[in-house]
Amino acid sequence: MTSTLAGRSSLPPRVPWEAMPSVPSAQVSEVDFLIDGRLGWVEHKPPYVYGNDGNWLVTSFLMPGKHTFTVRAISTSGQSAVTTVTATVAAPPAPPAVLAGAWARRVTADDVRKATSGSPPPPGDWRLTIAPVGWATFDPQGGQALFDVGYQSSTTVEMRPEIEQPPYPNSSNGGFCTGTDPIFNWTVVIGSGGKTLTLHPAAHDPCGDRAAILEGTWTLASR
Repeated sequence: MTSTLAGRSSLPPRVPWEAMPSVPSAQVSEVDFLIDGRLGWVEHKPPYVYGNDGNWLVTSFLMPGKHTFTVRAISTSGQSAVTTVTATVAAPPAPPAVLAGAWARRVTADDVRKATSGSPPPPGDWRLTIAPVGWATFDPQGGQALFDVGYQSSTTVEMRPEIEQPPYPNSSNGGFCTGTDPIFNWTVVIGSGGKTLTLHPAAHDPCGDRAAILEGTWTLASR
């Protein structure tokens, strides 16, 4: 039993984490991913990737310092194999100052029509917070999600998948679309002296739910 974190003593802010059991997948019932002993993700089919296929371990939610990262494979006969890596993580980089803060936007019925999933987002008043941990959305029904964003330039951000964190399952986790959200560039425009934030996909974002929620102009609520 091993994983892609084997041999590491420090981790970057964003790193693939895949478990490789030493037995054939037909003999694997599940693979558990634990961070500091807390269950963060469960996989039942190969490839056994933390956060779902195509996603990454993003460490922004962890305090800087040493942490343990464990994978545990459970066989169909009930036996288990465990391997743990202890590695240091650094504090996440801060977002650009003009973006940091809490933003508000009303998502309309027309916005919701952009959705491409079977469970479109609800219309109403949404909140978006931009902080070192990532971008977090808060919907009118009390739901929330945290996702990773890369800052490409002063006018472009790279929208990335959700940030998965313990406990599993975690209602605060989850992406915009079915499966792992695709990486896609969006444009950002700050206006009204820093009080508005306008977001648009650089082209047609295949994740329609993300466009339904984020595309448009947000108003600064607080810094």
